[in-house]
Amino acid sequence: KQWYQRRVAITAGEVGLHLKMCLEELFYSHRVNLHLSGHYHSYESTCSVVSGDCVTPGQGTVYVVVGTAGIALDRAGFQPYPWSKAQETEKYGYQRITANATHMHVEFVTAPNAETRDDIVIPVWE
Repeated sequence: KQWYQRRVAITAGEVGLHLKMCLEELFYSHRVNLHLSGHYHSYESTCSVVSGDCVTPGQGTVYVVVGTAGIALDRAGFQPYPWSKAQETEKYGYQRITANATHMHVEFVTAPNAETRDDIVIPVWE
């Protein structure tokens, strides 16, 4: 379930909020770099976040919602929040992730034309 999302008209947001309240501190103490979720029919990524605030990359968790397989089912817009960095509500796509000893590279790629719409580099925790 997504914890950070800025979709309009979300009916199950209380579940994500409850999970965030219960687990976000655990993510921070265990240095979780990336949280992936789906369900909502859109794509959204955040900055590195701790308690709702953007922090220096490598000092928080990046949250990504990849639900564009159902994008034609839901065209709700987004509300403005400073932690939301990229959104997609019009194109199908998928996530491509590579990693090495120094960083993780996360891309959102549209289908069928393979256009990179989001490109995130997440360094290891400092």
